[in-house]
Amino acid sequence: PSVLHLDVDYFYAQAEEITDPSLASVPLAVGQKHIIVTCNYAARAAGLTKLMGCAVAEAACPGLVVVDGSDLEKYRSALADIYGLS
Repeated sequence: PSVLHLDVDYFYAQAEEITDPSLASVPLAVGQKHIIVTCNYAARAAGLTKLMGCAVAEAACPGLVVVDGSDLEKYRSALADIYGLS
């Protein structure tokens, strides 16, 4: 038997970076309502964490790009691609 490990540590942000590759080179966070649900490594280097308030995150990282992650369909589609279900 084989074991496959997939690192989807910042999955929503990775899906956004695939959709718009220019986002891969900037601090990026995906927000839902008033919180950051995930962020890329550039944003983490600036001290951001998941579940941080959007206003706090934007104050801590002035160049932060926050993408609205309310529509989960694109993430479901990306997950189906990972698992080969699409």
